[in-house]
Amino acid sequence: MRFADVIKTAFYNLWRKKFRTFLTILAIVIGAVLIALMTSIGTGLQKFIVDQFGLMVPQDALTVYASNRSFNYVDTPYEIVDTSDVIVRSFTADDIEKLLSIESVERVDYNVGVSALYVRAEGSEKKYSVSINSGPDYQVRMMTLVAGGYFEEDACGECLISFDYLPAFGWEKAEDAIGKEVTVTVGKYNVYNTETANYSFVICGVILKTMNATQIVIPMNDTIEMERYYRDNPEQYSPEQPGTSLLVKVRDVTAIDSVAETIRAEGFSTITPAEILKEINSIFSIIQIGLSAFGVIALVVASIGIINTLMMSIYERTREIGVMKAVGATRGTIRLLFTMEGAALGFIGGVVGVGIGYLCGKILNIVGSYTFLSDYPTFEMSVFSIQLVLMVVAVTTAISLIAGLYPANRAAKLDAVEALRYE
Repeated sequence: MRFADVIKTAFYNLWRKKFRTFLTILAIVIGAVLIALMTSIGTGLQKFIVDQFGLMVPQDALTVYASNRSFNYVDTPYEIVDTSDVIVRSFTADDIEKLLSIESVERVDYNVGVSALYVRAEGSEKKYSVSINSGPDYQVRMMTLVAGGYFEEDACGECLISFDYLPAFGWEKAEDAIGKEVTVTVGKYNVYNTETANYSFVICGVILKTMNATQIVIPMNDTIEMERYYRDNPEQYSPEQPGTSLLVKVRDVTAIDSVAETIRAEGFSTITPAEILKEINSIFSIIQIGLSAFGVIALVVASIGIINTLMMSIYERTREIGVMKAVGATRGTIRLLFTMEGAALGFIGGVVGVGIGYLCGKILNIVGSYTFLSDYPTFEMSVFSIQLVLMVVAVTTAISLIAGLYPANRAAKLDAVEALRYE
C-alpha cells in the first residue's frame, strides 16, 4: 500500500464515525486554541515592550557606571559584607577624557536625574505625581510628539509633558497645553529637611502616550539645578563632580559592542541596549512557555481521547484488519495506518484551532482598540506569525501521533486468523 493510499484510508476511516471523530477533534481544538491565543498574546506584549524600549532608549548610546556592578540575576545566595566605610566611586574629569579618547565615542554627557515631589498646572492647586526625565538632545528628540515641538539643548524653563497629563490638568486637546505653565516642586534629599523649592516650566510639546504616564522632560540645565538643590550640593554635575554614571554616545551603532568592551577593560561597567533587549526577550520566552502550558495540558488530556477513539476503532474493525492481513498487509502497514489516523486527528484539530485562535485574536485586537487599548493605537494585543501557526499544527500533530502509537501497535499485533473469526 502506497503512503498516499494510507493517508487517504486514514481520513476515510475517521469520516466513517463522524460524531466520535468530531468530539475527539474538539478536545484537540481547545488545546490548540489555548496554545495559539496565549502565545500570540505573549508575542503581542513582547512586541509592545520592545517597541516602547526602542522609542525611549537610543541604540547608539551606553550608560556607563564608575564602579563595577553586575547586571545579571543571581541564582545563588551571596555574602553580605559591611560597606559602611566604603566610598562609592564617582567619575573624575580624567575619566571623562579617557572615555572621549575611545575610538568611535562621539560625546559624553552627565546622566542626570532628579526626584520631584509633585507637579501642579497653571492656576490649579491640585498636585499630581511626576517623573522628571532629562537627557542630551539626541535622546530627547527620540520621543514622538503629538503637539508642539522640542526645546533646544541649552534651553531653560521649557518642558515636554506626557499625554496622560491632559485630562488631569483639564485640557481637552494636546494643542491646548502648548504655552501653558506647570510648576514642579522639589524637596531636599535629607528626609528631616522639609524645605522645598518650586521650578516653573512652559510647555512646548506633548509626548505621545507611552508606558511612562507621569513623565515630564526638561532641559539638562534645569535638571542639574534641581538636582543640586535636591542634594544640597552646588558642585553636583560639574567637571569636578560628574557623578557616578555617564551617558556615552557612539558615532556608529555597529561599533557599540567594541566600545562597551573597551569601557569594561578600563574598569568601568556598562550594558548595551542589545544586551537589555536580550534579557527582555528571555523573560518573555519564559512567560510564553508558561502561557502555552495550559494548552499543552489540554492536549495531553485530549490524547487520552485519541487513544480511546482508536482503540474503539480497532475493536470495530478487527475483522477488517484480519482481511487486510490475509491479502498481504504487513504489521508495518497496519501500524502506519492507525498511526496516521491519530496524526490526522491532531492535524485537523491543529488547523481548526489555529484558525479559531486567530479569529479570537483579531476580535481581541478590535475590541481592545476601542476600549482599554484606545490610547495605544500601534499596540496589537494578539500577534500571529507563520512560525506560530506551523508550531501549533506541528505540536498537535506530534502529540496525536504519539498518542496513536499504542493503539497502532495493538492493531499490528492482532493475529490474522483470530481477527477473521472475531464477531
